[in-house]
Amino acid sequence: MRMPSLIPRIIFSVFFLGFLVYGARLLVSSIFNMYNPSMLFDIYKVVSLSCTFALIFFVWAVLYFIYHYFEKYNISLQHEAALHEIELNNLKSQLNPHFIFNALNSIRALVDENPLKSKNAITQLSNILRNSLISDKKRLTKFEDEFNTVRDYLSLESIRFEERLCVKFDIHPESYEFLVPPLMLQTLVENGIKHGISKLKEGGIIHLKTFISDSQLKVQIRNSGQLQLEEEVSMPENENKPGLGLKNTRKRLNLLYGDEAYLKVSNESENIVITELVIPK
Repeated sequence: MRMPSLIPRIIFSVFFLGFLVYGARLLVSSIFNMYNPSMLFDIYKVVSLSCTFALIFFVWAVLYFIYHYFEKYNISLQHEAALHEIELNNLKSQLNPHFIFNALNSIRALVDENPLKSKNAITQLSNILRNSLISDKKRLTKFEDEFNTVRDYLSLESIRFEERLCVKFDIHPESYEFLVPPLMLQTLVENGIKHGISKLKEGGIIHLKTFISDSQLKVQIRNSGQLQLEEEVSMPENENKPGLGLKNTRKRLNLLYGDEAYLKVSNESENIVITELVIPK
């Protein structure tokens, strides 16, 4: 029942109970010979005492509804948090197979050409998987761990692309004080390589830059290429099947931070795509 329709009933009930308690008081007084007949005809005393009892019942009713309101509100928040946790775990569990699939493809391309490099690549992949397994138990991870994952991933891709891939880092020292969603930066970097550099015969550049502003971590990822409209909607898991991508990333940000974080991908110039990510501390 809604509160506007409930208020008149509450007011009527407390006054009814006030008069009822007043009558019960008179009955008890008469049984113990404490009854004063003059009170029955004293309208002022009847009304004032009944209103006093009604006020007591009204305060009790207000406290009762406040308690149950906050109790239901807390239960609702716990339920919503549980749903968000389940959804975040589902999103992360979908990201891991996508990442492993692409990393293994990179290593496979090295096995016959350069066994030593493939060995190093396997070591880097094992580091990434170890960080990934640890981060699966967390909603957030240290920026340093995420950055190490990005470096290992780019090392794998540098072996595959050779001189076609140029990597630059410009990391603000205070960035290491932040927590970030696991595998999010790696996913965005992978997006730049898959949709930008891999499509260019001459290759291109990946430039990861961070800076701090207004207690926020701001990440900029620049990659060679040109943003197409369909690429902003989703990142494909393979050449033919649309996958998780930017929609997934925005959803994770919304679940974790609400409106305090955002992700934007746009063309900075004719041959550079910039991905901007803002995360609160």
